[in-house]
Amino acid sequence: MGPTQVFRLDDKSATEEIRCSQVDGISVIFWEDIEQVFPGVQYVKNGTVTISPMRDSNRNRIVPHCIEHFPGEVLSVILSKEAPAESSIVKRLEATQLSAGTPNDSDPSSNDEPKPPLSFKQVVRLAQKKVPESNVEQQLVPSLPSNTRARVRSSMDVHNALVQIINDGLVDRPNEQVVASLQELKDNMNENNELASRILELVSENNRLASENNTLTTRVINLQEAFDARQGDMMELQIQALDRLGLLQNDIKALLTQTHELHEYPIPRLFIVLPEDSSSWNPANLFSNKFRLYFLCECGEHTMSNNSKIPHHIHLAKHEGYEIARPNEFFRHYGSYVLTILRMLKFGMSVTGIVVPAVSLLVRDDAFSKATSSLKMLIGNIGSGMDQVIRCIEHVSANEGIIDGNPGQMNNNEALEGADLRQLETFLRNKDKNRVLGDLYRIVTSEGHVKWVCIDHYRENYHEKAAKAFRDFVLGMRKGWIDENTGRVDVELDAKTQDKFYQALQGAKSVYEFKVTFHWMWDTAQSDFKKLRDALANTNVGVLEIDLSRQTAPSGDILNRLHRYDPIIDLMQHRSVRSVILHNLPEHFVKRSSLPSRKNDIFSNLRHLEIDIYRLRQDIPGLKCLVSKAPNLSRLTLNNVFELVPQVYSAIAEHQKYPIVFKVESLCILQPISQSQATTEVKDKTELLKFFGERIERVRLSKEDLQDSIVVGLARAIKNGGSVLKELILDATEQDLSAHCVKFLAFIVARSKLRELKIEMNGDQGRVAILEAIQWEHLRKLNITMKADTLETPVMRVLVDSMKKMSGRINLEEFCFHSGDSENSPLSTPGEELLPAFLSSTPIRSLQLGLILAPEQMLDLFPSIDFSRMQELRLWAEGVNSGKVNAILESLQHATELRFIGLWQAKINDSLQAKMKAKGIRLSKRWSD
Repeated sequence: MGPTQVFRLDDKSATEEIRCSQVDGISVIFWEDIEQVFPGVQYVKNGTVTISPMRDSNRNRIVPHCIEHFPGEVLSVILSKEAPAESSIVKRLEATQLSAGTPNDSDPSSNDEPKPPLSFKQVVRLAQKKVPESNVEQQLVPSLPSNTRARVRSSMDVHNALVQIINDGLVDRPNEQVVASLQELKDNMNENNELASRILELVSENNRLASENNTLTTRVINLQEAFDARQGDMMELQIQALDRLGLLQNDIKALLTQTHELHEYPIPRLFIVLPEDSSSWNPANLFSNKFRLYFLCECGEHTMSNNSKIPHHIHLAKHEGYEIARPNEFFRHYGSYVLTILRMLKFGMSVTGIVVPAVSLLVRDDAFSKATSSLKMLIGNIGSGMDQVIRCIEHVSANEGIIDGNPGQMNNNEALEGADLRQLETFLRNKDKNRVLGDLYRIVTSEGHVKWVCIDHYRENYHEKAAKAFRDFVLGMRKGWIDENTGRVDVELDAKTQDKFYQALQGAKSVYEFKVTFHWMWDTAQSDFKKLRDALANTNVGVLEIDLSRQTAPSGDILNRLHRYDPIIDLMQHRSVRSVILHNLPEHFVKRSSLPSRKNDIFSNLRHLEIDIYRLRQDIPGLKCLVSKAPNLSRLTLNNVFELVPQVYSAIAEHQKYPIVFKVESLCILQPISQSQATTEVKDKTELLKFFGERIERVRLSKEDLQDSIVVGLARAIKNGGSVLKELILDATEQDLSAHCVKFLAFIVARSKLRELKIEMNGDQGRVAILEAIQWEHLRKLNITMKADTLETPVMRVLVDSMKKMSGRINLEEFCFHSGDSENSPLSTPGEELLPAFLSSTPIRSLQLGLILAPEQMLDLFPSIDFSRMQELRLWAEGVNSGKVNAILESLQHATELRFIGLWQAKINDSLQAKMKAKGIRLSKRWSD
């Protein structure tokens, strides 16, 4: 049995014990238990101290109310003045002795004697001793309010006690008053029972409503959780959208702020692609739709003048655009790039002074008067057309994986390189003759950035009268040429023309590529170079090309002998010059300048330097000094080095942070991986390939180089360090290679992702081994030269088998196949049968066949060859007269993409050339035009 607390009425000696309860391990007495024993209790005291109800840690009363347990203490109960009548009855009865005492449990005879009847006081005392409750009481009482719970419980206890005593026959025969009281009490109890039943019904209804409320609350909570989860998903989608937008902005910024050098920026680079007719769009077969490419004018803050009256935001060039040939292949090359530009125009973003307007403003109002039918069609459909192309590229990206449609790609491949831009022309039909694409003009901003703008924005900053005077002067020179669209000028100067030319140049602000050749009969002095320097001081020339033409100094210039070339050195520090090309430098070029003593002079703006060092190569320290002054180069090109390549490279390698190209020798060495590698000296080509073979991007191996030691050294370097080789030329038509050499050549080809391969060698066995080793998915140009009497089936067979094996994954663009000897016979019959199969299975756009097919073979084979992608065709055959020329051209009627046909040494008259020109084809009796 647990602990109890002793209570008594104030100033009374009789005591009552009430059992304690446990709350969080603490003994307490619940207030309702006190009320049950002492109805009408107001408060409880311990001596003179009033006991307060217990509170929790937040200072709130504990519910149900309770007081602290005081072991061994007798607590006084103080009743309220409005205490029920029962309390006064109890007080009066307590003052009187019981007429019959309670049985003594210790008296053994008490069980045998008849039990005496109980008084009413004893009945009340028994009622206070908690008789077991009925089911109704157990359900009803706990649900009652706390202020009535004790009173109802007390009444029911008295009633139950009386019923129990009466049943046991323990009560004296009641007098009439007692009987009446009991009847009244019984009636009250019945009424209480009815009330309790009604309350129980209400409690049941309340419980049902509470259950329904709990169900609804649970549903609301579930809905709230679902909403929170959906809101979280929406927030995640918003974050992803913001991330994609940020990546897109980075792509656009990278695209619009490109600073390609002029020699890497040959044509306009901003363009969009739209459906030729958006109303007939076929979403089921995307590449069955026709597309047109439209170039954009890159105007902006850099084209604004003080009193400008025309808008300066990006817009479509005033040009009808170009139909795109082979859309599937085009989007494989340029899909990501086109998608970035279309998104830029769709969302209308502005970056670094370039404003991208709303889509509706891309076609300027003043362009309508000159608009062609294709441009007028865009006016109402440009927005829907952009959406169609965007969805097309995204669909191909998601389903075929050949295009990366995700933002954030411009940082990996920031924009189109020069080679990619030049290749763009091969996809365009109806190209303008002798005009720049889009009829745009190239300008250079004050920061050195290249932009292509329309004629209106070009004229905004340049005075037409001065520009025309300069153009007329250049074209009137004995050797002068100008291209206003690209801003290129090429002149040859002498003592008589230089002053007039420099004066005319001051009025021309549109010269960006300038080549000047000093006449070889002109003994130039330092003063002549100063005039050139001063004339270019206020121009925006970006590419400067100077040809000294083996100049000799006049005898009167002896005082300036040690500073003669200082003005040219000054030009290499010009604020806008990014590329310098120097031809025919004398061997004393550096020695006769103050460059070695100009410690603080740095060509910091220079990105590309090309030097013809045929004579300067003897002054290797001077060349090293010149190169060391250009720390920010992205490429160095050296011409006519010949056998001194190893020595020259060893001298300048310590400054190399960029590719070095030996142009004539067809050798390109990428930047070193480590400083120790950069300081390695080599004495010959064998050591050069051995130590730096894994960094060689382009190499030509001549007959002198195709020795076992050199080839094995290159192969081992590639085996140990990997290969970056992109272009390989094997020149050994006059010798037979050993099987050992061929084996290692095949290894080099197999380990390299070659883009260009030229094979000039004898013997089918060696050629076949090398062709079988090619990684065809990377190769773009293939040139095979051999003697005609060895043109047997094996070479053609391996080509055809490779095409079948790769099953459409061949991307060969240029193929040259010719004999090195005009005395030998054309292709043999087996090879003749295999050639059409090879040509029809590859996407070749440029084909050269030299002394391979006789005219009669051409007439037989050409109708069966798929020339649908061919754009350039060069043929060389003996005995091609005018009649055969006509027949050959007739056999090429199905080659709808052809733009150039070169028939070497054929009989071609002017009328036939005019006829082909009307069809958009240039016809020439040379291999180039």
